Amino acid sequence: MERHHAAERYIFPHVIESLKKIKEEHPNVVIGAVTDGRANPLLMTFTLAPYFDFCMSWEDDQGGRQQFFKELDTVDAKAELRWIYDAARHKYAILKEAQDAIDSAQSDEAEIQPLVWPATYDDLAWIHVGDDLAFDVGGSAACGAKTVLVELPRSVGQTAPFRFDLSVQQPAWSTTSRKELEARIAMNEKARPKVNAEINTMERLPIAINEILRGDA
Repeated sequence: MERHHAAERYIFPHVIESLKKIKEEHPNVVIGAVTDGRANPLLMTFTLAPYFDFCMSWEDDQGGRQQFFKELDTVDAKAELRWIYDAARHKYAILKEAQDAIDSAQSDEAEIQPLVWPATYDDLAWIHVGDDLAFDVGGSAACGAKTVLVELPRSVGQTAPFRFDLSVQQPAWSTTSRKELEARIAMNEKARPKVNAEINTMERLPIAINEILRGDA
């Protein structure tokens, strides 16, 4: 729990305000987190928890995680990134299907029918927000998501744009080999065309989402 309380002290500017605005503008939205570790916004009680509906961790599926790293090591930028997003989409569907059933039961309109996964979910919008071109953009886009790439200024502490740049000296603690860096750079370049919107401040996230929903991005 302490790691999550510590993380609450270092949230990027405008994150809470943007999530609140998204919830207000889209009251039926389901917001989930996809993480490569044990971080969980649902445990960040004083900040993020009220705005998230579920969390999907890479460590929830050890088999998929192990296979991913085997592929990343052997197939030159063709690693399968879909599994974590397919799992997250399924978790979302379970929550949404339950909520639809509750809404239908409470409604006075008898003709309302709840959505059923997966047949009647094709027209719903899925927007993935992240700072990693290969994993966030490439992986989620392969599963049908629209994407928002977040590249915040280095002054606020984001390091993602510099982690796979051969012109920048890597941190002393980094164990990433040059071969791994080159593979990730190739994956990033392949994913770049799949970016639907790009933002440099979290304040613009609600705007980017609305542009995607209108078909402007």
